[in-house]
Amino acid sequence: MEHSEATPFYRAVDGASLGRAISESRKEAGLTQQELADRLKVTRGTIVRLERGEAVSLVVAMNAIRTLGRDVALVPRFSKLQVRP
Repeated sequence: MEHSEATPFYRAVDGASLGRAISESRKEAGLTQQELADRLKVTRGTIVRLERGEAVSLVVAMNAIRTLGRDVALVPRFSKLQVRP
């Protein structure tokens, strides 16, 4: 996972880095795992698994990202991406 304070973007290349990005976003939003779970109508255990990069529903992962005010961009691995403010 890569995150720069200059940009609100994370680069997640696998489940573990996506989980870390979601965890960091949750903390930045001032939410506990239980509060995020309540908003998503899932158990806290589901949030724990998500943040560890373990198997959870894609719907849960996408809803967590949306609830935390983030967006997802899927970029092919061989592409070059430049993000400008």
